[in-house]
Amino acid sequence: MTERIGQSESRDAPSSRAGKPDPIASIWRAVGSVVDPEIPMISIVELGIGSDLARAGDQWVITLTPTYSGCPATRVIETDVRAAVAAVSDASVRIVTTLSPPWSSDWIAPEARRKLCEA
Repeated sequence: MTERIGQSESRDAPSSRAGKPDPIASIWRAVGSVVDPEIPMISIVELGIGSDLARAGDQWVITLTPTYSGCPATRVIETDVRAAVAAVSDASVRIVTTLSPPWSSDWIAPEARRKLCEA
């Protein structure tokens, strides 16, 4: 069984429940710490590339939507996501790359837009 956890739900999730760390929030923070190699002041979550998180048994399933189908940074981002999640969880990680729907600049978070304007 796969449990889907949306970005807005996880961003608003408390960091702990009854004194226990919230694994969902920890994983989203880890994924959100990964920056785009071509735009290092913006995280992949802010850019909308880190588009979905799900729990399937003992495995985290992270969906990435590259900015375009031939993006050369995709493999680097996958490696960085695996390393970031491994730093906070012993669970295995499966990366799913999806091209549909295609990434859109509409997915860029307001904070990332601000950072781009300041750069």
